[in-house]
Amino acid sequence: MTDDTGFAPNPFHGIMTLANCKPLIRKKKTKGDFIAGFTSKELCGEKVGEERLIYIMKVTGKLSYEEYFHDQHFKCKIPSVHSVIAKAGDNIYQPLVTGFLQLKNWSHEIKHMNHDLKGEFVLLSTEFFYFGSGAIPVDSFKIQRPRFQSAHGVKTGSETEITKLWDYLKANYQQNIALHHPHSWKKNEPFNQ
Repeated sequence: MTDDTGFAPNPFHGIMTLANCKPLIRKKKTKGDFIAGFTSKELCGEKVGEERLIYIMKVTGKLSYEEYFHDQHFKCKIPSVHSVIAKAGDNIYQPLVTGFLQLKNWSHEIKHMNHDLKGEFVLLSTEFFYFGSGAIPVDSFKIQRPRFQSAHGVKTGSETEITKLWDYLKANYQQNIALHHPHSWKKNEPFNQ
């Protein structure tokens, strides 16, 4: 990951959403697939091969932008100035009769709109771990990590290794909350979920 702002993915309100960036991943992933994000040299100076896990999500749902925007459960993810978590809201595309209106937000300019909308879907996860700036090493697991930023990511071929990692995380960390601030947030930023 080159950015970790709490926007893409958005790990707040008990559900992780991936509504922006990575359009090919959002378009192709289906329920049951895993998506993970790792630190990078650009994000925090990590050397290639020493990246740590920022988040992992199991896709548990997939909505169109229209469904996401109109679903009452996700009104909390429409950006507002009420808190730093609210500012990170990723529900930024309001459907119109034809097309979309990009709502005021603190993460994406209008120039990102076409790129975001190419993904067509918002991925949802009610089963995730988000470590943010407290990213953890996963060197003891044979999980493929990208060597460079990729539109598609890289795939870990062994479901056994994914299961080992998932079981380890479930045994050692709290699930479905942001355990640490995103990398871009100030350390003293109020952080209540």
